[in-house]
Amino acid sequence: MQTEQPWYIGLRSEALAVVYLTRRDDLIVSQQKQGQGGLDFSVTITKDGNYTGRIFGVEVKATVSSSEVIQHDDIFQLKNNKYKNLKFFRDLPFPVCLFFFTLDNDKGYYKWILEPIINEGNNVVLKFNQNEELKTLNDEEIDNIIAMVNSWYDHKSNLVPV
Repeated sequence: MQTEQPWYIGLRSEALAVVYLTRRDDLIVSQQKQGQGGLDFSVTITKDGNYTGRIFGVEVKATVSSSEVIQHDDIFQLKNNKYKNLKFFRDLPFPVCLFFFTLDNDKGYYKWILEPIINEGNNVVLKFNQNEELKTLNDEEIDNIIAMVNSWYDHKSNLVPV
């Protein structure tokens, strides 16, 4: 028997995601239209208040209880990985993160869904991440996410047209 989540879980977890992202003044967070499927947010990275064309996506999920999360050192996993079916995002042309919140303590976790990778020779790819491990979401990790996305776009910009 499946237990239904409380009505507020989506709203509260999305609000937490916005709080984390808007601590930086170089991000513009845009909520996607409800009921259309797809990403919860697209995030635009700006430079000196100007658009850069650099975006990444954020999908937000949550659970009421932190007992759903298992910790092994600095790595976390969900007991019953309900959010395994993220293949919908596979064809997006930009990096995408999953933000996961436990609402009994408002802790945040994240993992890449489409991870920005820079291979040898500055070849950029987006790796569909099937790994179930989550990392703690905090200001330092948000900085790391933005640095990875910026680096990916920097290398992507250096590609020579054929």
